[in-house]
Amino acid sequence: MASGKYQESSSSRFSRCKYQVFLSFRGEDTRKNFTDHLYTALVQARIRTFREDNEIRGGENIDLELQQAIQQSKIAIIVFSKNYASSRWCLDELVMIMERVRTGSCIVFPVFYDVDPSQVRKQTGSFAAAFVEHQKHFKEEMDRVNGWRIALKNVADLGGMDLGDGYEAQFVQSIVEKVSMKLDRKIFQVPLHFIGRDLLINCINSWLQNGSDGAAIVILYGIGGVGKTAIAKSVYNQNFYKFAGKSFLSNVRERSKESNGVVRLQRQLLSDILNKIVDEIHDVDEGIIKIEDALCCRRTFITLDDVDKREQFNAIVDMRNWLCQGSKIIVTTRNKSWITADDEFVEFKVKPLDNEKSLELFSWHTFGQAHPVEDFTDLSWRIVNHCNGLPLAHRVIGSSLSRKRRQVWESILQEMEVIPNCEVQKVLRISYDSLDDDYQKDLFLDIACFFNGMDEDYVSTILDGLGVGATYRVDNLIDRCLLERDQKKRLCMHQLIRDMGRQIARQESPKCQRIWHHTEAFTILKETIQDAEKLRGLTLDMHALMKDNCTEVVCTDSMVRHKYNLFQHCPLPPFLPSEWISEFFFREQVQAGQTSLFPIPSTDVFRKMQNVKFLQLNYMKFYGSYEHFPKNLIWLCWHGFSLRSIPKHFCLEKLVVLDLSKSSLVDAWKGKLSLPKLKILDLRYSRDLIRTPNFSGLPVLEKLILEGCVHLVQIHESIGDLHCLVILNLKNCKSLLELPEEISSLSSLQLLHLDGCSNLDGLNMGLDHHQGLRLLQSDGIVASTSYIESLLLKLFVPSRFSARKNSRFTSFPLPPSLVSLNLSDTPLRFLPENIKDLSTLRFLVLERCNMLQILPELPSNLVVLDVSYCYSLQGLVKQFLFTRARDCDQLVQFQDLIKLDLIQKADTHMFRIMEMVSIEMQPRLFKIQLRNNIFHVLIYNEGNEMLRFHEEGEEGLIQNEFGEHLSFEVSTPAAHRICGFNIFTWFSSTSELNIVTDPFSLVIKNNTKGRSVVFDCYGFLLDLWVEKGWLWISHCKCGVDDLGFDDGDEFSVSVLMDDPRVQIKRIGVRILHEEGGSKNDYNNIQSNNEATTSHSSSCSCSSDSKVITANSRSSFWDNRTLGDGYAAKAGMASQLFRHYFCFTRCNYDLLNVYACFFEKK
Repeated sequence: MASGKYQESSSSRFSRCKYQVFLSFRGEDTRKNFTDHLYTALVQARIRTFREDNEIRGGENIDLELQQAIQQSKIAIIVFSKNYASSRWCLDELVMIMERVRTGSCIVFPVFYDVDPSQVRKQTGSFAAAFVEHQKHFKEEMDRVNGWRIALKNVADLGGMDLGDGYEAQFVQSIVEKVSMKLDRKIFQVPLHFIGRDLLINCINSWLQNGSDGAAIVILYGIGGVGKTAIAKSVYNQNFYKFAGKSFLSNVRERSKESNGVVRLQRQLLSDILNKIVDEIHDVDEGIIKIEDALCCRRTFITLDDVDKREQFNAIVDMRNWLCQGSKIIVTTRNKSWITADDEFVEFKVKPLDNEKSLELFSWHTFGQAHPVEDFTDLSWRIVNHCNGLPLAHRVIGSSLSRKRRQVWESILQEMEVIPNCEVQKVLRISYDSLDDDYQKDLFLDIACFFNGMDEDYVSTILDGLGVGATYRVDNLIDRCLLERDQKKRLCMHQLIRDMGRQIARQESPKCQRIWHHTEAFTILKETIQDAEKLRGLTLDMHALMKDNCTEVVCTDSMVRHKYNLFQHCPLPPFLPSEWISEFFFREQVQAGQTSLFPIPSTDVFRKMQNVKFLQLNYMKFYGSYEHFPKNLIWLCWHGFSLRSIPKHFCLEKLVVLDLSKSSLVDAWKGKLSLPKLKILDLRYSRDLIRTPNFSGLPVLEKLILEGCVHLVQIHESIGDLHCLVILNLKNCKSLLELPEEISSLSSLQLLHLDGCSNLDGLNMGLDHHQGLRLLQSDGIVASTSYIESLLLKLFVPSRFSARKNSRFTSFPLPPSLVSLNLSDTPLRFLPENIKDLSTLRFLVLERCNMLQILPELPSNLVVLDVSYCYSLQGLVKQFLFTRARDCDQLVQFQDLIKLDLIQKADTHMFRIMEMVSIEMQPRLFKIQLRNNIFHVLIYNEGNEMLRFHEEGEEGLIQNEFGEHLSFEVSTPAAHRICGFNIFTWFSSTSELNIVTDPFSLVIKNNTKGRSVVFDCYGFLLDLWVEKGWLWISHCKCGVDDLGFDDGDEFSVSVLMDDPRVQIKRIGVRILHEEGGSKNDYNNIQSNNEATTSHSSSCSCSSDSKVITANSRSSFWDNRTLGDGYAAKAGMASQLFRHYFCFTRCNYDLLNVYACFFEKK
């Protein structure tokens, strides 16, 4: 079934069953061998099993006892052997069992031991001889005999398990596993509504079943309350019976703190593994020795729940070198810091639920259904957004709101925004309380209150100013799942973790105050508070403060030009007195030419704030002297700073970061300002800034950001004193005419941004010998030849050259260390001649180079070539791993690009996909990939083509409504067998994607037989963002026979995509059949390979010089050339090539064929 809703696995009709399994067998044949082994295995698996000679006491009515045992059993295993039919006792048992099966009260498992199933079904062989005797002895009871025959036929029609010529031990184990799956026994109770975790559980199950002989350990990590323990319990329930030894040790962290806690855990582990009470263990070392003896000789499955220290892990299972092969261990933790680099663990992060799954889970706990009731949908979404995907919060808050009135909901919502739920916070706070020291806790609280969502390097620079190792401590917070690092290297907290941190900060206010709420911060600046000396940090952003529609921005001259009549009719925030309207418009101006929305506070408010470390005052104004401005500041962020220069009274000797973006500065400061610890100076978008200040008082400055200072005309020559400067950003400084020669002495400079400096004509400023620079972005600027040749560039983007500069570039000796070259939108006719010598070049982007006609020889190590919209380009010498050539109308010559390998690997199912896509849909972009014997097609959607494609073209398509997981039951037509799957994946991207290099996987699993196949696929190129999404078609054939197919087997298909920018919408599956046991098209192709080799080799193009033009493609695919084995396929393919050119890169390894189809207009 599709992921989402929980269903009970055991029917209520089984609730009163005394036995789980009833064994029916012919004693003379199997009592002392096969059946005895099977009975022992079932008992060892803790399955309550009835066996006749073991359970019936002498002297009792056997018929009555047997009937009661059958009636009180969930499953009946019938062991058919050669003499089974000769026993009327066995046949009567069979009739009783099949009657219970008919009423749905019992599940039957036919087992064929040393007998063919057809003999049972048709009563032939030994079964025929037995019925000859029965007909002699029961002439008066022919109805009874006929009932036996019908029962035998019906039970044989159910299929079952046939030993054949297999090994008995493996056969017995398979029976036990299948019985356990049908019983669906649960050692642990998992949440009733366990939603959104099917994909992760399937991943872990696939890892458990991957057949690896080596011992393996998986780590499940994530924040508290995210569901790690529930997932571990679910996986344990589904797999424990497959191992000889199993143990689940819960709550390891808390139990280890108890007296002899670790020893008690060791005793439990040994008792579980050995299935008996273990004698006293005196100390941890003795326990380790006994555990070694117990685990070295049996496959074990161990789960350690909530481990947070290495000592706990070492005392229990850190003996991986002597674990029995095939053993598996699962560890859940919210703290990864104890894991070392040498640990070969598989890690799975348990992430919060997405919005849809969150709403469904919340609805089950609140309304008892999968969606909110109509009147509560809006409030439900508000709570779901607040809980941010944390299952614990959904359960606790949802249950508390069940059957409550709407007014109660609104009240609780208001309270949650101020005071987090105590039950949820109690669980989350465990991670905070486990932090090693007060420095670590302070750092966590600082990030929660002030720096959540900011760049990691930026935050680390600030926090390093406190004199503690911020980088190490930030990593520790990430390992403990209190903090995350996103793809843009920003430090982010789960909303409830952030709320927990802020609640702790609020509770500790007498000791150390952190003010992050803008309303509270404004009140503090407006009124003097008593404990201002305890203030550690304060953030105020007037933009955030004013969110009603009366005004958009406040405080500075450029922000307060609004109509009085509009302001009069707008609701004010509750903390603003109504008389402030008149004060805003009519009060005496505090500075000539300036007005303010609020009464401007005095700088005297800073007099008692001398211990403040972090201060944000975005778009705030003050009047008065700044001589009492805080002197211990580490971070000062003051966007919209309204003064024309920094006052001379500013004493900021401890300041590390100064951010005065969007300020009114004309001169940053007069003369020399001593900022001995300043590392980042950000003056971006200060539009009035004319000249930079004297930098000689900034000895350790590392980043200078002047982006968007459009009136900047002069950079002070003291910039040469910034010997620690790493980044200089002058982007869009349009008035800048020249750079000072002193820049050449910046020995630490690595990144120089000059994009948009349209009046900066050249870079002939003596940088020829600057060996440290790694990144130059110079949009519209051309440097001197000698400078470019010597520069050790990692990325060079001279896009949008003017035509007069183009001729100079073609003769440039490009730097040999170049990795990426982007020449998009340039009027180039030719590329530099030395481009073929750039051995490190991996990315070459030439989009919209409309004058480019032909490419020279390119470096062999090039990975990406993009020549899209190069309308004049006529030929490519070579194709690379990722080649994009959209709308290249004149592109007609391709060298060494077409091979027969793709067509030789194809089958009719592949061509059916290709034919339908090319003829019916006519998509603008179409990519094909054949890798690891999986055929892929990628299409993007512009409207409803996807839906029509599947409604009309894919009969029998099974698909889910949403999500990346699909379960279904196999139904195989008579005289057909399953030969493969077509898997359809609809997905979308959250933003424009470049190259997706992370692999993704297709997992196909036979849940009934416990077998699975995992296809690992390479990443693909998604360089076009499409609003309506994509369709990925995967045609899988190889390996599916390993899954085993029987009517009624339950299968599941999962698509695993690691890239968080890609969201799986839904998937569909079409089962492919072929008649009888005949060989499919793929096999027929393979059988004809030898006969057609000579033809294939004669017509395939040479790897050195063969060129195929557009006009020659039809003769290339001539049916006679391909031979009879390819006739049908070539006919279909020829239709495809009416619309597309085919480029195939092949390294003569048929598992590494890559093909791209580009549209021909």
